[in-house]
Amino acid sequence: MIPQSKNLDKVISFSLMSFVCFSFFSISLTQISCGVGGLAWMAKCYLTRSWREQVFPLKVPFFLFVLACLVAVAGAVDFSGSYKSLKRLLEILIFFWAVNCIESEEQREKLSLLLIATATLSTLTGFYTTWETGVTIYSRAEGTMSVYMTYAGLLMLALLVASGKLIFAPKEHKWLRVAIILMVVCLLLTFARQAWLGVLAGVFFLIWFRRKSLLWFIPVIMGVVLLISPTDIKQRIHSLVNLNDKNLQIRLALWQGGWLVVKDYPLTGCGFKCIDAVNQDYPDPTGYIKKLRGLHNNFIQLAVDTGLFGVVSWISIWVVYFMTLYRRLVAMPENFVYRRDTMASAAAVIGFLVAGFFETNFYDAEVSMLLYFILALPLTRGAIRNNSTS
Repeated sequence: MIPQSKNLDKVISFSLMSFVCFSFFSISLTQISCGVGGLAWMAKCYLTRSWREQVFPLKVPFFLFVLACLVAVAGAVDFSGSYKSLKRLLEILIFFWAVNCIESEEQREKLSLLLIATATLSTLTGFYTTWETGVTIYSRAEGTMSVYMTYAGLLMLALLVASGKLIFAPKEHKWLRVAIILMVVCLLLTFARQAWLGVLAGVFFLIWFRRKSLLWFIPVIMGVVLLISPTDIKQRIHSLVNLNDKNLQIRLALWQGGWLVVKDYPLTGCGFKCIDAVNQDYPDPTGYIKKLRGLHNNFIQLAVDTGLFGVVSWISIWVVYFMTLYRRLVAMPENFVYRRDTMASAAAVIGFLVAGFFETNFYDAEVSMLLYFILALPLTRGAIRNNSTS
């Protein structure tokens, strides 16, 4: 092996770990970690002439989505305000970086456990806020993030990864029970209902495919949580089934306004952040669209920004992803470790998609970067080698 390649391997390994650790504490350091790791990966491929050995799963739907974004920006109502969002497409490289640089089952396990441990450690900042201000919706736990919804999205992803490991292998890593409890409590303190719904959907998915007879645990746990929760959290939980809830009505108004824009720009959308430029051309009796400037729904927001081409190509990413996981699970029926980790990642993706019906979490850089990393875990080169030898 080329000496420089060994050094690059160390850089890549360290950057993967630092990426996971910083995900819950600093977006700048997270971006630096994946940037350095990505450059080291490309340098290693160049030195070892191993580009042909690299794998690029989901490349077709990702390519179509990138193309849809480029087309949308090219025809944007406000090109100067739209093209800047294209830099977010670089986050997709995190997926391919992780897929090709996590080269063993052991490394994948260490990184996923490090993710859970880091998320658990971050809850201390949320608890500190509550200690100072009390449990109130006006002082939500936000960790070291600038917005509580971002922190809730990150917690949701890590919590579902941990839940997958615990539900499919309850006797391994018993400390996960403590980690899950701490993350659940901190997630409640964010008062972020879309993340709560995402966790419920992910846990339902995990239990359904692990043992359907245990589904009755879900309402029992929800009942216990409701019983012991402080008053403000109880009110927030009750609002989940209140169709007259103010925040739900705001979202309905946003979605209706977004749909009016979609009808005028159906194929390629009006460009990123175009809602600011076209809002005055549409009725906005509530004033919510002008005030909030976002539509609180990934699907409607993407339809407005990138049109039918963009939203269909985006949905195809998830369809192809789950089809790929299914084929690999069928090909490796006896690999329980792979099944456990695959279901954990799938649950996190489901949680993200469900939460995305009520929040534009795909537009949240911190959340989307961690999502791409979790997305890659079942598709890493180590998993592919195990598949080919099974």
